[in-house]
Amino acid sequence: MSTKQERQLVIEKSEKILDCTIKQLDLEFYHAFSNVLHDYIMVTNPSKNIDKKMVLSELIFMMAEDINRAEPLKSYTTGELARIFGVSVQAINKWIDEGRFLGYKRMGGNRHNRIPDSLSYTTRTGEVISIREVAAMYNTHNQSQDVTGVNPQEHRDAVIDEITRFMRKYGGTYEMTLGTKGERTVPEDRDSSIWIALLDELRDINEA
Repeated sequence: MSTKQERQLVIEKSEKILDCTIKQLDLEFYHAFSNVLHDYIMVTNPSKNIDKKMVLSELIFMMAEDINRAEPLKSYTTGELARIFGVSVQAINKWIDEGRFLGYKRMGGNRHNRIPDSLSYTTRTGEVISIREVAAMYNTHNQSQDVTGVNPQEHRDAVIDEITRFMRKYGGTYEMTLGTKGERTVPEDRDSSIWIALLDELRDINEA
C-alpha cells in the first residue's frame, strides 16, 4: 500500500508532470485517461458527486485525499462474504467471475484471494453498494442480538419474532422466497443476509 509521503508526492507533482507533459504530448489520451479515472472514482465511490470537467490532476488529488481519509483496509474471504450477503460460496465465486465486485480480479486464478471492503458490489439490476456498507449492516444486526440481561428463552423468542417478521414481509419461508429468487434488489440482498444469520442463530440455539 502507498505511504502518505508517496501520495503527497503524487499530489504535488501531478499537475506539472501530467498536465504539462501528457496533455501536450497526446491530448486525446489525456482526455481518455481523465474520463476513465473519473468513471472509476464514481463506480468505487457511488455517493460521490464529481464534476465531469475536473482535470486529471484534480481527480488524482481527490483520489489521494480519499485514501488519506480512508479507514484501515479490511478484506474478506469468499466464505466471509457468503455469510455477509446471505448466499453460498459458489454464488460469491460466480459474482467474482461476472465482475460484480467492481475492480476486483483474481490473482493468478487463485480462488482464495481476499476481497477488500473498499470495493463496491453491483446487483443484476445495476444498483451499486459498497461491501463496507453491507458488512456494517450485517455487523450492526448481529450486535443488536447480543443483549445482556436476556435469558436464553427470551433471546430465542426474539430471534423467532425477527424471522416471523421476514416471513410476513415476503409471504413465506426463506427457501420459498428470497432463497429461490435469482435477481434480488439491494434491500432484498440485505434482508437475505440478515435472514440467513437469524436462521443460523436459531439453529445454534436449538442445538445447544
